[in-house]
Amino acid sequence: MKSGDFSMTRDDERHRKWFSKIKDKDFEQRTFSTRPALVAKEPVNGHRMWREYDGGPYDELKFDLVKGMWDHEHCCICFFKIKDGFTYWQNARRINLLCDACHEAFLKL
Repeated sequence: MKSGDFSMTRDDERHRKWFSKIKDKDFEQRTFSTRPALVAKEPVNGHRMWREYDGGPYDELKFDLVKGMWDHEHCCICFFKIKDGFTYWQNARRINLLCDACHEAFLKL
C-alpha cells in the first residue's frame, strides 16, 4: 500500500529546502511492519522512553522487550504516519525515511 498524501503539493520553497538537505540520495523501497522495541523500565524526565530493538544485547534490568511496540515511522519531510503494510523509502543507515509521495517529488527535483 502506497504511503503519503499525493494531493499535497511538494513543489514549493519549504519542501525544496528540506529535500536539499538530503545528502544520501540512494534510497531503497521497503514495506513497514511492526517490530519489537526496548521500553525503559524507569521514566526519563517523567516520560516513558522506548527505542526500536535492533536484535543486539540489552540490559534486562533497564529495559523490557515489547513485541510489536514499534508500530509506525514518519516521513522526514511531510511527517505522514507510515504504518503496517505501507511502503516507504529509506537511505543508508535510515538517516532519511520518505513516504512514497515525497519520494516521487524528490525524484523530480
